[in-house]
Amino acid sequence: MTTMKKYINYTIENINNNEVIAFDNHPVSYKIIDELYEAHTKISIISFSTDIIKYVAKYTNFNIIMPNGKVNNALHIITGPDVIQTFEKYHIRYYFATAPYMVDNALYQTLPEIAEIQLAISNSTQELLLVNRPDTLKQQDRQDYSYIGKF
Repeated sequence: MTTMKKYINYTIENINNNEVIAFDNHPVSYKIIDELYEAHTKISIISFSTDIIKYVAKYTNFNIIMPNGKVNNALHIITGPDVIQTFEKYHIRYYFATAPYMVDNALYQTLPEIAEIQLAISNSTQELLLVNRPDTLKQQDRQDYSYIGKF
């Protein structure tokens, strides 16, 4: 069994009914959603990704928590200050996040608009889990990027 499959299985086994789970848009996120659905785990999904929201609505019976905000069609995300307020209202068990860059355990984002949302989710989350492998950022370059949390 691959390391990724073990990681997904371990995580799914530790997700309980009625928990709020946050997802960024990434192929691994869709796999986790499918596995949770097949395991009949009843959760609530929260995301700023319109693609994740659309997928969950079409292929699962999970509750969807929709953040208030404006849809950015180019990035397929919901943005704005109300999005951050929505995430701050919930106790999120797991956040399956993506980050393009990291320094040590600190994660960084290239788009400040997305970083602000990811930081709010990270601050409301019990456990942040990465679903991608970020590139390593040089210490001196990190001021050019937005901090989104630690894993």
